Amino acid sequence: MLTRSYIRTILFCCCFLAACKLPASPEKYFDTAALNANAVSHFGSDYFITALGYGKRPISAGAGPYSYEEQIGFAIQRVEGYLKNVDGLMATNDTEALLDASRDLFRFTLDSYRTDHLPIARMIDQKAPAETIARAMEALDRKSYETFLAKYEKLHGIGTRYAKDHGIKLAEMPTFNR
Repeated sequence: MLTRSYIRTILFCCCFLAACKLPASPEKYFDTAALNANAVSHFGSDYFITALGYGKRPISAGAGPYSYEEQIGFAIQRVEGYLKNVDGLMATNDTEALLDASRDLFRFTLDSYRTDHLPIARMIDQKAPAETIARAMEALDRKSYETFLAKYEKLHGIGTRYAKDHGIKLAEMPTFNR
């Protein structure tokens, strides 16, 4: 009887601990919250030109395996995954600013991908005039780029400080030239 009670208690404790969110390693926090932000470093017109190759590949049926709209859809799915991973980490006094800055950047990017980038991708796929697409990209940059850059640089600063405080070696990348 006493043995069954101990077994139940041990099983309960194991289930309870498995359900608890425990802090991850500093490397996991950094990789999930800061390093994944590199995936959204191209934003606005730069995203279309640099990441998707707009203007460098022909816009015709079969020009690539995926349309621009599909590629934005894939980007949305990736960023949703990054945000979910950030939300899955337990915030601590040491990681709260890092996680908050990461969430802020990913949410802002998701909103822009859905409301601003996607219509431009559709324009490209529908072969709208190049001038119309250029004006839409310029409007996107005027509307969102400075805010994006501020959020990105805030996360970069917090992430760099966090990495140095935890002995995580970094390779510095060039800064934006806009």
